[in-house]
Amino acid sequence: MLYLERFAYLDSGTIGKLTAGPWSCYTIERPWLDNKPNVSCIPEGEYRCEPFSGTRFQDVVQIMDVPDRTFILFHTANFPYDVEGCIGVGDRFLSDALEPAVYNSKKTLAAFFDVAGYDFDLTIKGVRAEI
Repeated sequence: MLYLERFAYLDSGTIGKLTAGPWSCYTIERPWLDNKPNVSCIPEGEYRCEPFSGTRFQDVVQIMDVPDRTFILFHTANFPYDVEGCIGVGDRFLSDALEPAVYNSKKTLAAFFDVAGYDFDLTIKGVRAEI
């Protein structure tokens, strides 16, 4: 089981920490916009992830059974505008509200697949501060 803990829900994007056993990295997604296709991150929840290869992305992972969404992938991405609802990974992050980012996405994605493989369960949760 892998865990994605979102800790920054910004107007311009969402940042989280993805954990697979002792290994972890950071994630970049679109902001939360009510699960609207192509512009929103997906809802928090539990998902099955399976291997995927298509025309644009080969040898990546697809997040299955996302409500009202299809072809949600883990793939290389550094900025929220690099994804259309998918999840990018990096080894560090910048939480600038104008342009959040993760870095070294290609290298981090390869390391992620080495650790997690291409077939796994994923839990996504958000951490929100209480005032």
